[in-house]
Amino acid sequence: MPAMATSVASEQTLIAAFLFNFLKFTEWPESSVGPELTLCTSKNPPFEELNAIGGRSAQGKPVKIKRLQLGDDTQDCQLLYLPQEEGAERIRDWLKTVHAKPVLVVSNINGFLDMGGMLVLNNDGKNLHFSVNLDMVRQSSLKLSAQLLQIAREVRGR
Repeated sequence: MPAMATSVASEQTLIAAFLFNFLKFTEWPESSVGPELTLCTSKNPPFEELNAIGGRSAQGKPVKIKRLQLGDDTQDCQLLYLPQEEGAERIRDWLKTVHAKPVLVVSNINGFLDMGGMLVLNNDGKNLHFSVNLDMVRQSSLKLSAQLLQIAREVRGR
């Protein structure tokens, strides 16, 4: 059993690293960013690995980690990470709360781009990679760097 726990922990660590890089390579409208970049996620599961990037600097601003429940205000979130454990129905509800707001929405649930998500993280058993729904990113007035788009597995709406 320990091997299983390790692979989950290492995947969570990788996801945290990806999310940190998404913060570094995304451009938000100036009016939507305060003195820090806030990475929001749901309270369950706990996702302790995110604590490692809290306080680090992205784009010259400290990264703040904020854990929310569905219905909480997402006003100060620059990135919202919705883990697959939330389930498709709840993820759709979360997406409604941030629709067309300048919030980069990321998940690792299958079919996330079809639900209206922006970036989906996929684990193919060997590597973690991501795909982008550029139309949804643009609708929210966000810009992803060319470097980020270059390394995406798939970019929809180019």
